[in-house]
Amino acid sequence: MPSGIKFFGEGLPYLKTSDLKGKLIAIEGTDGVGRSTQIELLEDWLQVQGFGVVVTGWTRSNLAGAAIEMAKGGNMIDRMTLGLLYATDFADRLENQILPALRSGFVVIADRYIYNAFARDSARDPDSSWIKEVYGFAPVPDLVCYLRLDVDNHIPRVIESGGMNYWESGMDLHLADNIFDSFKKYQKTLIQSYDDMVMTYGFEVIDARRSVAEIQQDLQAHIENVVKKTRGSLIPLPSGRGFEKPAKAGNEVANLNARQIEKRLQTGVTQIFGQTGAEISVGEERLILSPLPPPDFPGSNDKVIPFSSATPTPARSPEDSGSTNSA
Repeated sequence: MPSGIKFFGEGLPYLKTSDLKGKLIAIEGTDGVGRSTQIELLEDWLQVQGFGVVVTGWTRSNLAGAAIEMAKGGNMIDRMTLGLLYATDFADRLENQILPALRSGFVVIADRYIYNAFARDSARDPDSSWIKEVYGFAPVPDLVCYLRLDVDNHIPRVIESGGMNYWESGMDLHLADNIFDSFKKYQKTLIQSYDDMVMTYGFEVIDARRSVAEIQQDLQAHIENVVKKTRGSLIPLPSGRGFEKPAKAGNEVANLNARQIEKRLQTGVTQIFGQTGAEISVGEERLILSPLPPPDFPGSNDKVIPFSSATPTPARSPEDSGSTNSA
């Protein structure tokens, strides 16, 4: 995230925005559109590309998550109190999950962001300006992907995944005398609220009626464009390979001969401990990593000789620690 980070309002006065080197990506959409499945796939994909990833989700804070579930369980909480509980949940996750991860150069994937609060509040009150002011401290994401699914395609998925509940059906709004009709009306209102935000906030709209693979392909394309722009500021995992796609078939390691496997091991250790000649303590011995021997050494093609050129030497005693000669 560049130093020109934007907020939805006044922001956080104490926050040094130039320290936020990571990327914030929000995946939005109504319940049942497949967000969890897609986010799980995205997390794996980004890690394969070499990025550190943190996933945060709506109502999952340690501070307010349990309180929200308890309050919703009674079906008696009013709109404003529920909205403020959601804001508390978000503030806790922002302070303890999102900002630390961005500061460390991670890619943060938010399973719903504050747009979810905007949509739900506008469904209950056409004048939702107050809730937008509440979230004035929230950073604007680098990318928002909106998984859009119409009500007719949405209903079968919800039924298959466990059915309709009180809040997702908008029963507190008394839209109908049964949960099915109330669900249809409430979800239509939510979808319209999201649709109204597409142009305002620059959502990337993803057609969620398609297969999991097709949706994932679109998401990866959008995210890749974002993370590639400032890749140097992001924190790669030790095994990162840039943006190479993983092999589609076969086991790459299994197809390597002994020499190639040993070379990879040697290269990995060299990257961690420095140039050859570095010392590794193993029990009471020290191993000096010497350069790899010529490729035609005996047995190189039929068996693995781990670090065959590593030279064991006796461990130094405390009295020899100041000496410049090896023990």
